[in-house]
Parts: sequence; structure tokens; C-alpha cells
Amino acid sequence: MHKRLDHIDDAALAVAAANGDQRAFAKLVNRHTSSVLRLVSRFCHDPAGMEDLAQEIFVKAYLNLGALRNGAVFKGWLHRIATNTCIDWLRRGKAEAALLDGLEENLPDERVQARAEARDARQRLETAMSVLAPTDRKLLVLLGLEEKSVQEVAGLTGLTQVNVKVRAFRARRKLRAFLEKERS
Repeated sequence: MHKRLDHIDDAALAVAAANGDQRAFAKLVNRHTSSVLRLVSRFCHDPAGMEDLAQEIFVKAYLNLGALRNGAVFKGWLHRIATNTCIDWLRRGKAEAALLDGLEENLPDERVQARAEARDARQRLETAMSVLAPTDRKLLVLLGLEEKSVQEVAGLTGLTQVNVKVRAFRARRKLRAFLEKERS
């Protein structure tokens, strides 16, 4: 039976999984784990955190299979769930970061200077990205880091291709202006 699943497209597997076929969903997970982990790695660099996020993404996908519209591309739908889950994870992390930063400072370690520099770099990056709206941050991550096409980003975000181009251009310009201002 498993060999037969290898030749079934994602849409048919998603329908089967929505109807309770666990093997069909397992096949979808196997097919898309590497692309989900690549996307997650743009947001989280801790391997354990990446695995947790990927698991959360696939659980959300499984629970929402019924919401997948006929004709929707499973991979695009899954990546939209993944992107939104990662953004939510970043938001949750900001609240926890203050607590963790306080704990890090109290740990005796010969790498204190390296941690301080990494924390400063992370804060500069977060500050720079905070000047952008969440949607614009998502666009820049998908276009720049994930190397998605404008068409793919439009499908993932629900924006038109023209709107993706315009918003990305404006976001880059705003980010560039902020960074230049910070340097001077």
C-alpha cells in the first residue's frame, strides 16, 4: 500500500488524510519535512526548536486539512501555515527573551563576550526589522531568505504579484534608510 502512495499527488493525499487516512498524511509529512525545516531555519537556529516548530506546523496542518480548498496547492498552503507559525513563535519569543537575557547574564562562562556580541547583533537586527510591518517582514524573508518567486509569495500571502513587488520595494527602502541612519 505504501508504494501506491508514492505515485499519488499532494492534493489526493490531502483529501485522503482529511478523511482519516493516517498513511496519506504521513506521506505528506515525509514529502514536505525538508522544505518546512528550511523555512523554519530562517526563523530559528536551534535544532531542537526547529523540530518543535516543524511538529507544531504539521499538527496545525493536520487539524486544518478540512479547510484546504479544492484546487489549492498543498505545499503553498503548508508554507503559509509554516510562515504564520514562525511569526507567532517570534512574537512569543520576544516576551520570553527578556527573561532569558537576564538568565544568560548570570551564567558563569568563558563565552560571555561572544554571547554579549551575539545578543547585541540580535537586538540590532530585531530593531531594524521592527520598523517594518509584520507582513513586510514576511515578504522580505520569503523573497530574500527563502528565495521564493514573486508568484509563490503572492500565493502564500494572498497579495497580488504587483502588491508583493511594491511592498517588498518599499520595505527594503525603509530598512535601508533605517540601517543607514543607525550607522551615522
